[in-house]
Amino acid sequence: MSPVLQTQTTRDALVAEIRAQILGGALAPGTPLTETGLAAMFDVARPTVRSALQVLTSRHLAQQSQGRSLIVPVLDHEDVRDLYFVRIPLELEGVRVIVENGIPLGEAERYLEEMEQMPADASWADRVEVHSAFHVAIIDAVGSNRLSRIYSTLQDEMQLCLAQIQKSYPNPRDLATEHRKLLGELRSADLDRAQGEMRRHLERAVENYEST
Repeated sequence: MSPVLQTQTTRDALVAEIRAQILGGALAPGTPLTETGLAAMFDVARPTVRSALQVLTSRHLAQQSQGRSLIVPVLDHEDVRDLYFVRIPLELEGVRVIVENGIPLGEAERYLEEMEQMPADASWADRVEVHSAFHVAIIDAVGSNRLSRIYSTLQDEMQLCLAQIQKSYPNPRDLATEHRKLLGELRSADLDRAQGEMRRHLERAVENYEST
């Protein structure tokens, strides 16, 4: 039993490390993800790499290139527009339920404070992680298991998109400032204002991507 558990643990650790390097920009879009290269880089066996790559592919953090080898996904403008075509209605509906029912957003506040307190030299991958946790907390506050489940399937692609617009935030603290304004509007009890700010916030991400 223990060898299987150890292999699983090593696989999960490898998935986490490759994911962090992708979201932090160390593994740029289009970078090949080969079994031999990753096995040498992380000093692990090729079967472990193969298993990790299967997980990353299922989470849309690895994709087949035209040459059939795996690479870090390159999101084009159409990919990003399609992703937000699905994402925006989910978050706007979440905002509606939260505002109309006065649902508290303590968990989102906690992640925002964590974002605000991150040191200047925090990695972009860490900032992306906390940013995503903030948005997940808003969706989870609605209290719909199915909404949370649907939203969770988009998470890795959404983080990948944010990872690839890092240049749009030359001052990393701007990310926290933007979200503090958003949270304030969500607490305003004004549905039009809250949904309007959420829509602007999400559409800005698409605009930032298209300007890169």
